[in-house]
Amino acid sequence: MGLIEVLGASVTEPRAGLELYGRLVGAWDVNNRYRSLDSGEWTTGTAVWTFGWVLDGLAVQDVMWFTDRGADGYPVRRTGSTMRLYDPGAGLWHVVWFSPRGHTVTLTGRPGPDGGIEQEGRRLDGTPVRWTFEDVTAESFRWLGYTSPDDGTTWDLEQEMLARRRTAG
Repeated sequence: MGLIEVLGASVTEPRAGLELYGRLVGAWDVNNRYRSLDSGEWTTGTAVWTFGWVLDGLAVQDVMWFTDRGADGYPVRRTGSTMRLYDPGAGLWHVVWFSPRGHTVTLTGRPGPDGGIEQEGRRLDGTPVRWTFEDVTAESFRWLGYTSPDDGTTWDLEQEMLARRRTAG
């Protein structure tokens, strides 16, 4: 049996506490807007963001494929993945995002206002980050990524993603 078969899990009804991220399971088409780390200019692109149950249905993992315009004008694809593991004793989620380029962010996830999700943590260089899921419905959500240059006093928006659930077919 291969890794994919043993990692993935079939969940028809999430266990208590797992609904926070479990409602995102499925595939989403995303319009992505982000600030370039090099130039500070805003760039747009698209992504396909797929969430699934893993580890016997006790965690939610995603894989995201971004498509941006390369320097030569042709599409460039990049990827990243996030693992979310629920801690029932603490009532929160341990969240780790990583990319093949060696970027890693460790966060804590919890319910946010109005049915959203709040995630806060730090990049490897110590920069505070705040990532939120807002306006979450069965068919769409808005994801916002912030960084703080002053250890959490102020927050700068660096990324916004608008997601719509992909329909079968």
